Amino acid sequence: MKDDLQLPEYIGRYRLRERIARGGMSKIFRATDEIIGRDVAVKITWTRDPAWKSVEASDIMSQFSMEAQISGQISHHNFVTIYDAGMQGEFCYLVMELMDGEPLSQRIKENLSEMDMRSRLEILVQVARALHYSHQRGIIHRDIKPSNIMILRNGQAKVMDFGIAYLTEGASIRLTKESRQLPGVGGTPYYMSPEQINKKPLDGRSDLFSLGVVAYETLTGKRPFVADNLFALYEKIVRSEPEPIRTVNPAIPEKVAAIISMCMSKEPNLRLPSCQSFADQIDEIINESFFEDAGASLTEETLATIRRYRESFQFFYDLDNQQVYRLLQVCRIKKFAKDEVIVREGEVARDMYLVMNGQVRIVRSAGGHSPLTLHILKRGDIFGEMGIIDGGPRSASAIADNDCHCLALHQVSILRLDESTAGKLYRNLASILSNKLRITSNKLDDLSRQTM
Repeated sequence: MKDDLQLPEYIGRYRLRERIARGGMSKIFRATDEIIGRDVAVKITWTRDPAWKSVEASDIMSQFSMEAQISGQISHHNFVTIYDAGMQGEFCYLVMELMDGEPLSQRIKENLSEMDMRSRLEILVQVARALHYSHQRGIIHRDIKPSNIMILRNGQAKVMDFGIAYLTEGASIRLTKESRQLPGVGGTPYYMSPEQINKKPLDGRSDLFSLGVVAYETLTGKRPFVADNLFALYEKIVRSEPEPIRTVNPAIPEKVAAIISMCMSKEPNLRLPSCQSFADQIDEIINESFFEDAGASLTEETLATIRRYRESFQFFYDLDNQQVYRLLQVCRIKKFAKDEVIVREGEVARDMYLVMNGQVRIVRSAGGHSPLTLHILKRGDIFGEMGIIDGGPRSASAIADNDCHCLALHQVSILRLDESTAGKLYRNLASILSNKLRITSNKLDDLSRQTM
């Protein structure tokens, strides 16, 4: 698309505003959906752009349509939400959520040094969990690279661009007959797996290889495979080992280096079994210090207190003393002063809390008005439990209403529990969530009757 290309004021029902990004064959604009008053991002491709060469406009529209359909049928907080797709004259467009952040590629290029090791690993964990979610539904992304990963200001990672995704047999996604893959498209050379280059059958381990390449670049600032021409680059990916990652950046933990090296194995069977395995192993490494500190924070007095009140805490229901002890070994007890923010709305959730004493108020922002208080939690109540279940962004803030103590359980803590204790914990957590839903439903019924 040429810089001097005269775009219409509207694409579909979307009023175009300023350009916010550009790719090789597309430009992304901030736009307003004036029917519902929502700001969105619109990716526009000019079908007569010389970069498309002999590709038909209908093929370009098919790619946009496929991306919209795949994204529209999967729902995960680490994927970009697609709202609409269409074609207007010589322009194909894709409408998506407007995100406050920057591509990982830009962060690597401009301010990687400002990201500590934990923050970089947290991003990789989020991307891995998103990929595992799509793989479970038979979707292979095929183009995982830093420019297709958005990092929001709250630390949340968002994977973009399913335009060249590959659907395996038995995939849960259904496409219309009009959607088809562009001919000859298979990924971005620097990040392609050996099996992509050799045009072999693909599964989730291909994306895992690409994630390993992204991980290498995110932790070092350098790509593992570089060459002067495409043929030489492919040869390196298929046959050569990259420079050891800890040689490039000695600050990388040895365990992390080993995991990334395994992900970039030439043979898929030598890689980790899944992106979920990658996420779990990196998550445990990130939180090793968490577990070490947890054991030191516990005292016999604290343990006796928890045992004494166990029957009052539904969170501990039917756990025996030994299981309570195991659980406490992977938790931390935190003290919060009055009006201290415990969790902030919009932040990526990775843990949950049990109020041991004192009170916690749950508040949600209300536009330009004062925050709205939703609940006052007391001893035995829990909050942030969705952080354990899906690790998505917080829907509300939790603030200490007075001086209080809370028991914190991190998402990865459950990996350190034995199967029996973890099973009981999940069962009790499900019971608590069910009760919360029942209470919410009753409140909605009461509100409905009041407005009738």
